[in-house]
Amino acid sequence: MRKILLMFFIIINIFSYGKVNEKNQEKEKIVRVKEESKKSFEKLGMEKFYKNLNISEELDYKVFEMAMNGYLKIDYKNKEEIIIIDLSKDSTEERFFFIDLKEGRVKYKTFVTHGKNSGAEKAVSFSNQPNSFKSSVGFYLTRSHYNGKYGYSVRLKGLEEGFNSNAIARGIVIHGAKEAEQKYIDSYGFLGRTEGCPAIPYGISKKVMEDINMNTVLFIYGNDENYFEKSIYL
Repeated sequence: MRKILLMFFIIINIFSYGKVNEKNQEKEKIVRVKEESKKSFEKLGMEKFYKNLNISEELDYKVFEMAMNGYLKIDYKNKEEIIIIDLSKDSTEERFFFIDLKEGRVKYKTFVTHGKNSGAEKAVSFSNQPNSFKSSVGFYLTRSHYNGKYGYSVRLKGLEEGFNSNAIARGIVIHGAKEAEQKYIDSYGFLGRTEGCPAIPYGISKKVMEDINMNTVLFIYGNDENYFEKSIYL
């Protein structure tokens, strides 16, 4: 009889602990979601959100502001993240910023290539034309992930007529490349270049791209006065 009662109390305690544990986990989840929402772009607004990212020395506010103003005008986008590429910086600098808009943090910051005919150390010329081998500025949406010529890649759809609308036809994608590694800079003094694709270091490329959701806004900034004047998103 004592053994039966003991087993009964053990079962009751286990059941009660499970319920309490579930409640504690739910409370922790609610607290975590509330904390993350306090850091979100929607809650903080542009300037405070930018300040909290602690990237003022790496990504100029005017570039961030352009990216976010365009982001707000784009429909059918993923609202949790944005990717900003600043091609006004030298290729030896990290200029790829993958930003989590819900948690208020930079998920990835790394090197990224530009088109071989856009310039050597820095991209100074841009084009939407096929076979130009130049980078294209403006706003994009990420599309499907696939394994192709350059391994695991993410397709890009250009949203701006005359500036990047030929991205799909040109095969402009995010992919990994050894030419985007620090070792390449150490050997040649600047990053390798592509036919127009924004390629990131091969060693981390798959991990980064697996975190990129479909319909994520990508903004490629470059010093192009014609674009500043005519972009429908700026």
